[in-house]
Amino acid sequence: MAHNNNIDDLFFQIKKPGRNQIKVKGSRFITTIRKVTTIEEVEQVLDEVKGEFPDATHNCYAWNVGYDKKSKYRYSDDGEPNNTAGLPIFKAITARKLTNVIVIVTRYFGGIKLGAGGLIRAYSKAAMDVLKQCETEKSYLTETAVFKTSFEFTSLVHNIVASFKAKLKDTLFEDEVTFTVEIRSSKYKVFKTKLKDGTNGQVEFLK
Repeated sequence: MAHNNNIDDLFFQIKKPGRNQIKVKGSRFITTIRKVTTIEEVEQVLDEVKGEFPDATHNCYAWNVGYDKKSKYRYSDDGEPNNTAGLPIFKAITARKLTNVIVIVTRYFGGIKLGAGGLIRAYSKAAMDVLKQCETEKSYLTETAVFKTSFEFTSLVHNIVASFKAKLKDTLFEDEVTFTVEIRSSKYKVFKTKLKDGTNGQVEFLK
């Protein structure tokens, strides 16, 4: 049973947008970080930033939306040599377990070529600097448990829900009581076991 507690359901999101700028050998790297939760929002932010810097040499970016099996991500070098821009930005995001985020690094070329290694370092630093100044908040992957049991177990269910710091979303009283509970993914299996034990198996999981 123990290994079920190790589901990696922790991730981080940024609290508010940020911007940062660094100079490397004459080139300016302006980094924009924004919270995004849908592909539509990603497109919107990209259009906005490209509109703000229409004369930039490159707008390289990486984004990550959702978590675990539901996550979608993409990164783009926007004309820089392959994997010298988008990938380093993406690695900076994933190193911090961030999701629902886009980081765009806008480059104004300063006349000196940086070479592949120099570009990777510059884009990594541009992304990491903006991430360092961003406040993040912990979030957890959750499951929704829907189950019914008899009326006499109502207070027991409330106690178990509280002890797991889960959220009681809905309670429906009919012949039996149907509960809808949101709980951290890593605690879901243990939660079910606790309910089964507490009600002597008189609980039916609908979801």
